[in-house]
Formats: sequence, structure tokens, C-alpha cells
Amino acid sequence: DDMERASYLASAIERQRTSGGVTEEEMIELCLFALFVGVDTTSSVTAWNLMHLAMNTEEQEKLHSELSAAVTEKGSEGGTKVNADVLGRSTSPYLHMCVRESHRVTPAFAAAIWKSNSRSDVEVYGETIPKGSMVQLGHISYDPDFVEDPMTFSPERWTDEAIAARAGTKSEVLDHPVLRDPFSQGARRCPGSRVANNEILAMIAQLVLDWKISAPTVKTLADVKYDCSPIKPIIPALKFEAR
Repeated sequence: DDMERASYLASAIERQRTSGGVTEEEMIELCLFALFVGVDTTSSVTAWNLMHLAMNTEEQEKLHSELSAAVTEKGSEGGTKVNADVLGRSTSPYLHMCVRESHRVTPAFAAAIWKSNSRSDVEVYGETIPKGSMVQLGHISYDPDFVEDPMTFSPERWTDEAIAARAGTKSEVLDHPVLRDPFSQGARRCPGSRVANNEILAMIAQLVLDWKISAPTVKTLADVKYDCSPIKPIIPALKFEAR
């Protein structure tokens, strides 16, 4: 159909057929990679958002109130379904703050860099890193030197007032564009970032509108186990109650 013909895969097949610049094997590898980075990371980010909201009922209810007002005014199907107007930052700012805070606490890729110490022992600030070690540099977004109470889920960190208060301090690095979302910036920004971001916003918004979400078996983030690459929660039993 028309939607399939407009897809990236259909365009790639047509380019491969007409120009021959990319082999069929290369095209298959690119498409499989695109599916991996697009589906796995989006589901991971969405899952963490739901976990945080389930464990933080006050923030969840605040988000529900915002979305209820927005969907009543601008929603589809008689004010019951989210749409692009509801998901806009100016209409639902707290929704965007929740997604931003979830990315800060539990980014999809928490390990920024892996480095092998292969040549000799290295001393850093009085600590010796033995030869043959693998060094992982963690994410600055949950470094207590830059973030107060870093493992607490607090979307209010991203109000205009909070951002202005950080200006001129070392914590203003949190507002750098590269830390804003999991997609990077500039020429290397994820080409599917807009689609992924809208998917995340739409799914979270509609779920919070329709359901009250809780996590009866966990109380804090420390109780949530996870897999790596990308970092994704091993989802405990979540309880969904119709609103």
C-alpha cells in the first residue's frame, strides 16, 4: 500500500535495485540494525517511564491531571484519545518533563564509554586501576556531584525555573543538548528520533489516561533488576486499574 511504499525499507530496496550502490547483503544488515536500535531502545525507554510512574504515584496523578485537561480540550474521538496536539510540549509540559527525568535516572545506554587498561597499572586520584582492567565511565546524569539526590525521580528538575537556577553552576551541564535525550545531536543524531519520541510520548500518555499503574512488588529503583545493552528493566508485576 501507499504507506509501505513510503517506508525506508521500500526506498532502500528501490535504490539497491536501480543504482547498485549497496549490495543486497549490506541492505539486509542495515535494515536489521535499524530494527534493533529502533525497537529495542524505544521499548526500553517506554518501560522505564512506566516503572518510574508506577513507583511514584504523586507524579503519575499530576501527569494524569495534565493529560486529562489537554485531551478534553484538544483530544480526538470526543476528547478520549491523545493526538499530536495533546503531545505538544506547550500543551503537556509535565509529560515531557517525566520523559526527560526518566532518561536522566535510567538512560537507555548508561555506560558512556568502555576503555581497556591494557598496558600498565594506572593511578587515578589515589585509586590504582590494575593492568588488564576494563573501565566503565558512568553517566553524569546520576552523579551526585552534579545532581542532588540523583536516584530520586523528580520531573520538577526540568521546569524553566529549575533550569534557570542551574545556569552558571557546574550542574548546568545537565541541560546540554547531548544529555537532553538518548538520540545525540547534530549530523549523527538518530534519524528515527522524532518517530521514536512521538511513540514514547503517545504510549505513555494514553496508558496514564486510561489506567492507574502501580508496582505492588517493588518500592524503589533499587528493587528493579535489569538487563544491559540497552539497559532495560526486567519488568516486575505491574497492576493496571481502569480509570
